Amino acid sequence: MTTELDVAGRECLSFTVEGPWAHFRRIDATTEKLTYRVIPRTTVAGLLAAILGEPRDSYYDTFAPDASAMAISPVCSLETQSVPMLTLPTKSGDIKSAEGVSGKTVIDPEVIATERKRRTFEYVVDAAYRIDLVLEDRETFDRLHDFLASGRSTYTPTLGKSECLANITDVTRSTIEADGNTEAVTSTVPEEYVVPTPGTPLRLERTPAFMTADEGGRRTTGFSSYAFAPGDETLTAPGAPVMQVSDRAVCFR
Repeated sequence: MTTELDVAGRECLSFTVEGPWAHFRRIDATTEKLTYRVIPRTTVAGLLAAILGEPRDSYYDTFAPDASAMAISPVCSLETQSVPMLTLPTKSGDIKSAEGVSGKTVIDPEVIATERKRRTFEYVVDAAYRIDLVLEDRETFDRLHDFLASGRSTYTPTLGKSECLANITDVTRSTIEADGNTEAVTSTVPEEYVVPTPGTPLRLERTPAFMTADEGGRRTTGFSSYAFAPGDETLTAPGAPVMQVSDRAVCFR
């Protein structure tokens, strides 16, 4: 599932989000906490909503397929590292207040003894992604530019997990041009357009792309299957709707 917007001639907001660690939990993993290599579209939406201080589950229409378009370009090697960690349950009822102590929370020792588990978390190391964003909502677009350009943030930016702190740099605004170079695409590309090239790394992922609020909180309404290469490589994608943003050829989704 991809954007429904025709982005040629539109203004886009571009920025780089980076950090020493990133973890974007793969929804098809169970015991091992594996990560997507490329930051999912829904994670970018959540990151930007947190920067603006939008309430939880309130921003999905802003990033809907008929209201937004996004190009995501890895600008790192996308190498991962597995880190074993001890985890404790955090479901309702497990965390309690310490009796007679203000602001102190505890987990019952019996729960710790039976529920504590060693799990392996996979992290992207030295993660960095260049994001190009188009929004139909001009007020939100302008407000987001002001926040990013000034370095303001309502909530601390992270790359997935809360401990994976992120920095946002190189904030620009530019006009999208049609007919980008299909022989040197830097962003992710819908997998049906990609032609494998000998000697060029090529990987595939399928991640959540769009969400909507419901009675239980939220649910995924669309997925995106795409190909990508590490930050110093490009893809060949004849027939893809490739656009030009400054000196980069990208594919919006």
